Amino acid sequence: MLFAVGQLVAGALLLLLGGEGVVRGASRLAILARLSPLFIGLTVVSLGTSAPEMAVSVATAMQGQADITIGNVVGSNLFNMLVIVGFSAIVATLPVDRQITSFDAPFMVATCIAMGVLGYDGQIDKVDGVGLLVALLVYFGISYKLGKRKAPESIEDFVDDVAGEPMPEASWGRTVGAASLQLLILALGVGGLILGCEWFVAGSVTFARFFGLSEAVIGLTIVSVGTSLPELVTSVAATLKGERGIAIGNAVGSTILNILAVLGVSAVVSPVGLNVLRSIEVFDIPVMIGAAIVTWIVLRTHQRVTRVEGVVMVLLYVGYVSYLLLDAA
Repeated sequence: MLFAVGQLVAGALLLLLGGEGVVRGASRLAILARLSPLFIGLTVVSLGTSAPEMAVSVATAMQGQADITIGNVVGSNLFNMLVIVGFSAIVATLPVDRQITSFDAPFMVATCIAMGVLGYDGQIDKVDGVGLLVALLVYFGISYKLGKRKAPESIEDFVDDVAGEPMPEASWGRTVGAASLQLLILALGVGGLILGCEWFVAGSVTFARFFGLSEAVIGLTIVSVGTSLPELVTSVAATLKGERGIAIGNAVGSTILNILAVLGVSAVVSPVGLNVLRSIEVFDIPVMIGAAIVTWIVLRTHQRVTRVEGVVMVLLYVGYVSYLLLDAA
């Protein structure tokens, strides 16, 4: 048990350091590529911070532990939508880009509904997984076009709050060198997030099994929270540094990627597909769809998320987890 405590502490420290690296590297890349921070948050950062969900879900899917796989995706999405957006808003009121409310948030709702439809028959098979991955490519293509359209007109117009200074004009060679450095920082940050997440989840699962929780509940709560900590750390760090496009984009983008990428890949690599537990099909997935709709409505309200709305969203998640734990007792 002492070893599990050590894993929790070390994992938390790595998550903090990794989140700092991801935000710093991603923000600099946004300048170099002349892309908006929102696009970077929706794609590059979301891919990086969703790596723990991918690693855990693929591993459990290949081992036939579909309850943890499905529970991890659903639980992580609820955490993304309610806790990450909510807690980031508590830290500082979040302005919301119109692209989020007009495209990304509705797409997020659609992907949650798609998961419910695909899992209605009790299984998400390889064909379903391929369909999800095709939808992922479509989403990335549209996001790239929108990101280019909303990019700053010049490097000088977009100040890098993370580094504390704007990116100076440079030759092509220096630009490539700078991009390589930021990619390295981003990669190290993602590596820290993945390792920290692995240690944190391992310690958490040890505690959960000690108290006799089922695999489905472990996936919906302990594992999903642990694998979502990179998104939380990254979004809060981005909020504190003024990169609020990254904060919102990371939460929404990670929710979309959890279904299209994580669930899609897991379904494809699973030997027999992913069986959806009946309780998750009739309760947890509908709750996820409802949370997606609520999040979209909150984001549309005056194009910002206030501290009061943030508190309500976090309390909704606390209520959901409390219900699961009481029901499992």
